[in-house]
Amino acid sequence: MLSKFQAYGRERHALESIMRIQAVKRWHMIDTTRTQNLAEHSANVAMLAMLIALSAPIEFFDDPILAAAVGLVHDLPEAFTGDIPSHTKKMLEGFDRLEKAVTPSGFALSARPSTIMLVKMCDIADGIRFIRLHGVDMTAVHAREGLEDQMLKILQSAEHDHYWPEHVIIHVKDHVMFYAYERS
Repeated sequence: MLSKFQAYGRERHALESIMRIQAVKRWHMIDTTRTQNLAEHSANVAMLAMLIALSAPIEFFDDPILAAAVGLVHDLPEAFTGDIPSHTKKMLEGFDRLEKAVTPSGFALSARPSTIMLVKMCDIADGIRFIRLHGVDMTAVHAREGLEDQMLKILQSAEHDHYWPEHVIIHVKDHVMFYAYERS
């Protein structure tokens, strides 16, 4: 059982996370016409994941509210680490442990693998959309192309490795591609 002091410390850590997400800038290594912060990005991902889960042709994902919650907290560790590009995170040994350590325990949500993958697709779609609309140089083009490659791999994985029903894949793909590119 936690002492009142320990519980208060954990609660303050969670509050600090919430307060900091609006200050964390995304795309700090890419020249853009405007700044996107972590709170904006997380809200976009959450709403897109919720909409897709809510309108899916079958109950394949978790409850839409849980999908939204997972979207809201998917980058919460960045409130403490800052926005670190995915390719850099992969090169940092033990980075997953660090992210887990700085995530307040109440925000470590458990969801189906299909919902986690859906949130990842929404995360990437928001990145593609933001860079497509606001990126201004070749670095932005390369970042967008990298995100597009990631999206393709995830869609292929959903189709082949995780046995997603074809009509669910089509539903998700239609939504994330429309969001990212404003076309089907």
